[in-house]
Amino acid sequence: MVLSNLLLSIIIVVLSIWGYLRIGRPTPLYFGFAYVLFAVSHLLLLYDIEVYDELPIVILRTLGYIFVATGLFAIIRDIMKRQSAELALRESEERLSATFDQAAVGIAEILPYSRISRSNKKFSGILGYTPRELSTMSLPDIINPEGQLSQFDRMEAVISGFDRSGFSAEMQVRTKTGKDIWCQVFLSAVTDHLGDPKYFILVLEDITARKRAEDDLALLNASLEERIIGRTSDLLNANESLVHEVDNRKKAEAGLKDALNVKEVLLKEIHHRVKNNLQIIISILFLQAQKTTDPASVAVLNDSQSRIQSMALVHQKLYQSGDLASIDFNGYLNNLVSNLMTTYGVDPARIRHSVEVKNLPITINTAIPIGLLMNELVSNAFKYAFPGIRPGEVTIRGTEEGDNLVFRVRDNGVGIPEGTDWEHLDSLGLNLVRMLTRQLKGTVVLSRTNGTEFILTIPKEVRRNPS
Repeated sequence: MVLSNLLLSIIIVVLSIWGYLRIGRPTPLYFGFAYVLFAVSHLLLLYDIEVYDELPIVILRTLGYIFVATGLFAIIRDIMKRQSAELALRESEERLSATFDQAAVGIAEILPYSRISRSNKKFSGILGYTPRELSTMSLPDIINPEGQLSQFDRMEAVISGFDRSGFSAEMQVRTKTGKDIWCQVFLSAVTDHLGDPKYFILVLEDITARKRAEDDLALLNASLEERIIGRTSDLLNANESLVHEVDNRKKAEAGLKDALNVKEVLLKEIHHRVKNNLQIIISILFLQAQKTTDPASVAVLNDSQSRIQSMALVHQKLYQSGDLASIDFNGYLNNLVSNLMTTYGVDPARIRHSVEVKNLPITINTAIPIGLLMNELVSNAFKYAFPGIRPGEVTIRGTEEGDNLVFRVRDNGVGIPEGTDWEHLDSLGLNLVRMLTRQLKGTVVLSRTNGTEFILTIPKEVRRNPS
């Protein structure tokens, strides 16, 4: 009896230690310790071992009950944890199943021998088969190797375990109606802890619409390329025509430049000949004045010479200028005053002169009448402003004020008397001044302060009256 009880105790202790090592929790040890304590207390009672009191037996049995209670509590706690884990696992599987069924792509589980074990709704919808029908089919039933043998061989390599990197390609998939549609195909292995494939995940994404759009886009690109080629040809032809037209225009411009050069040469020649003809008239008047003994006649002839000289000087400046539309009026007036001083025998040391009319926009239309005006006013100054040996100065100033040209011809001579109405004097020179001012649509004002000053205001643009 003792031996059997001892042997049973040893077996229970071994089993409790094995259970602890197996599950990694101390629950089996609690029951092993409790049995040992109960066996020792029972042995003491069975053989009537002398003890001073019952306290040791009570302690042994109490400890045994404590270990039993602890073991029972541990078992209940493990059961509750297992139930919680099972509930969480069930919820996770339900969420995974819902995600699997509601996925936007077709998903199927493929067994190692290529049979379809499970598929979601989208997978069935793409192929047109029911889940029951798909469970009886294998991979070659839905993916036809014809025309895509290399891709199919790569899929077989993944399933056989030779290729563990997975597979992805665009392939044609056969539907239940026998129609081939384009799908993006993914195949990957789900492995165990040793790395061996347990099953495979096959994913199908219907890309038929995208392939159709790509084909349409390819056709559109081809059409656009044809239109671009045609348009490029048209542009090349248009460019050739434009180059030809540019060449023609360059030739025409060259012809126009040649004609313009000829016209400019002719105009310069005309101005030169007009100047020469006027110079001949001046020479004739000079010779006539030399033979005339009447002082009044000589004065008239000299005045006529100066007037014609002012016009000849304009033509001289024009044919000497590079721009036939305008002249250097500052230089023109300096030459005009110098010629008048020579004509009237003015001593430049006694009567000085200054001219400042630079950069005024004076055209050929206004140059001759303004020149005649300046001729008359300066001539009058030389003849009447400085009697005897009286010294003095004659100045000409020209400015641009708004839309007008303003000329001031001033001398510091004796001046015109206050009571003299110069606008009604019987003087050819002053009559010319009034007449030419009206012709230029301008005004002339006389100032008698410290000598004589005529202020001429003339519009920049003077429209010539048609003859």
